[in-house]
Amino acid sequence: MATAQQFQQDYDELGVEMNISRLGTYEIPIAIKGEDAYLPVEVLFDLLKIKHETNNEILSGFIIHPDSSYTINWQRPEIVYKGKTFSLSKNDILVTPSERYLHSDLFGEIFDLNTNFSFRSLSVELETDKELPVIKEMRLQMMRENLDRVKGVVVPDTLIPARYPFFKPGTLDWGVVTTQQTDFENDNRLMLGLGTMFLGGETNLMLNYSSRLPFSSRNQFYQWRYVNNDNKYLTQVTAGRIFSRATSSLFAPVSGVQITNSPLQNRRSFGTYLLNDYTEPRWTVELYVNNVLVAFTEADASGFYSFEVPLMYGNTAVSLRFYGPWGEERIEDRVINIPYNFVPKNELEYTLSAGIVENEDWNRFSRVNLNYGLNNAITIGGGVEYLSEVTSGEVMPFVNSSMRIASGLLFSGEYMYGVKGEALLSYRSPRNIQVDLNYINYNEDQTAINFNYLEERKVSLSTPVRTRYFSMFSRFSVNQIIMPTTEFTTAQLLLSGALFGISTNFTTYGLYNDRMDEPTLYSSLSQTYRLPYKFLFSPQIQYDFSRERFNNLILEVERPVFRQGFLNLAYENNFLRDAHIFEVGLRYAFNFAQTSATSRIGNRNSSFVQSARGSLMLDDNTGYVMASNRTAMSRAAITVIPFLDLNHNGVKDPMEPGVPGLELKNRSGRVTYNEDETILRITELQPYIDLLLELDPVSLDNIAWKIPNSKILVKTQPNHFKEIFVPVEVLGEVGGMVYFNHGNKISGQGRILINILDQKGQKAAELLSEGDGYFSYLGLAPGKYTAEIDPEQLQKLGYKAMPEAVEFEIKVDQYGDIVDTLEFVLSEK
Repeated sequence: MATAQQFQQDYDELGVEMNISRLGTYEIPIAIKGEDAYLPVEVLFDLLKIKHETNNEILSGFIIHPDSSYTINWQRPEIVYKGKTFSLSKNDILVTPSERYLHSDLFGEIFDLNTNFSFRSLSVELETDKELPVIKEMRLQMMRENLDRVKGVVVPDTLIPARYPFFKPGTLDWGVVTTQQTDFENDNRLMLGLGTMFLGGETNLMLNYSSRLPFSSRNQFYQWRYVNNDNKYLTQVTAGRIFSRATSSLFAPVSGVQITNSPLQNRRSFGTYLLNDYTEPRWTVELYVNNVLVAFTEADASGFYSFEVPLMYGNTAVSLRFYGPWGEERIEDRVINIPYNFVPKNELEYTLSAGIVENEDWNRFSRVNLNYGLNNAITIGGGVEYLSEVTSGEVMPFVNSSMRIASGLLFSGEYMYGVKGEALLSYRSPRNIQVDLNYINYNEDQTAINFNYLEERKVSLSTPVRTRYFSMFSRFSVNQIIMPTTEFTTAQLLLSGALFGISTNFTTYGLYNDRMDEPTLYSSLSQTYRLPYKFLFSPQIQYDFSRERFNNLILEVERPVFRQGFLNLAYENNFLRDAHIFEVGLRYAFNFAQTSATSRIGNRNSSFVQSARGSLMLDDNTGYVMASNRTAMSRAAITVIPFLDLNHNGVKDPMEPGVPGLELKNRSGRVTYNEDETILRITELQPYIDLLLELDPVSLDNIAWKIPNSKILVKTQPNHFKEIFVPVEVLGEVGGMVYFNHGNKISGQGRILINILDQKGQKAAELLSEGDGYFSYLGLAPGKYTAEIDPEQLQKLGYKAMPEAVEFEIKVDQYGDIVDTLEFVLSEK
């Protein structure tokens, strides 16, 4: 048997950094004898996850594949690898009391694990062309994580479930718009929105007042909604104002009750639906799918905007919210009916709605909608709609279907008895060229839809246009309406994008009626130039080809002023009305409110508009009221309170202080801190989603502070701050030395295992002494412990330890207690 005494020469054991290509840097022990470096075989193979096992004095295993087997005989000594024998000299190996080492050059010569030891930096480089097991495992793990990330799968440490409080005070939105006009009555508008949690559900009340209009309930908004995505039979209950999805023409809101088992969380199906329209120039447009913000954009110089709406499984409620820069409109909700409705295979989803239309006759309305997924590409559905004012038939049954015929080819059809039949065929090519064909046939005697159309025919071709100098979106559409006595045909050619870096929109309109002698044709050109000194210049012009004249000209200049302000000057000439208008405006965003003032002076009319809007949020967990210049109603918020968990019970006790400086790895919503930075508040979050918060442990000021659960999954809920306590454990440190007694000489001994046992005798930690005998460990909770040299290793080496065990105590300390006086002396039995 080879022993340390047989190869006993002067050597040093120390810990160095090993840099492994494609893997990273690790600390391993090495032995240095003269100018030669020796690496521990079992330690290195453990690190690289190379199979190995020991039987007496023989180490055996294989590298990557069983055909690449090896044996290392320490007694002879020799190595057999892939059937080839390599004889070793006594200078090729080094056996110490705690480890067996092999000369560093032999790893490359025999196993193709090339190592390069640097005396200057005391480091080792390992390079190999082999896909080592540890590298393969890391690659597969990264692939799995990427796949999970695409699928939205997260593995949190802690789950904060949804809570359904009886009452929670929450948010207050407010807005004021005052308008003075020379030839009209002045108008003062006030908006107040209150958002709370009541009876376990989201409760929203919105009051709209105008001095010009009498107070009416139809201009107000009130809604209570209970959401539980974990209940597959009943996920949503809504009372108050409901989203009707009616086919009939409704010119007033519907108040009633709606229940459904369609989950509010978006489940992606396949494909997208192209949605584009017009609003005011440079207004911000937000796209919401099932009340979840999925995208936002800024309208171009003409007001054109475009979205690709992701198709979702289940009922897709799409709404748009428009935010004007000058406060002319607070928020406008526009509901879009997506013609496709897919449900996962073998699932049945229902929506039941019933209520009163708040018009003069208070008509009764109800609708039942069922959808079933035959497979993931075909969904069939049907139901019935009832409206008491429809003289052609109050009860209107319907059937519908959505199907994916081929990749990029979608079909949707619906037939409502006595009202209409509709079909839509859409194709999108791999190069994003999209063709839409839409046909609607109306029953001649129907009165559910408030117009006398007989047919509608629509054709649309959309395609991106990209060259070296410009990137644009183009759309050509033709819409024909057949009426009992006449026909209307409209066409539009639109180009919107960036031309030589200039935001440009060029749109040509054509209108033809069979009673007209010739069609009407006109074009509009809008651009936005970014000039030096932060000036923004936006000209717009419209030309009528039919009458060979200009219709309108608008010139606008805008520039940021102060810190959060914008100043604009504009001139408009309406050639048709011979109207000249000069405009000057200033808007400024305070932390608590967005304000604006605009003056429009013209030769026909002048107006002056002032506006302000903002919100207040009550954090009842900490008694703090937060002011914001953005809307807060129906948004979720979180209060993160990190604290020093001195007694490690996971509960914040009165004597446990807050922890300053904690930061988040991922940024969702708007993050703010209190004065001493011990409380994080995250606002402007989407409600009813699973939000993963990743806390950054490195951001803590003290190395002894540890966050045991750094990934927290929160089910967000609207209109209140959800409180999350984050316990930060205060860890103690233990350290000391292990010596070896050679008779008349004592030296530090590395590679010795030290066990740390708690009061119950269970192992709390396992340490390994370094080359000079030093050991340390940071991570012990306050309490009493016992340190001992590992009995199995002592028996294997034939050593004894003095003392056999050392008792010590980690005390409760805000900055972490340190016990570094432990010492063990080893000697042969």
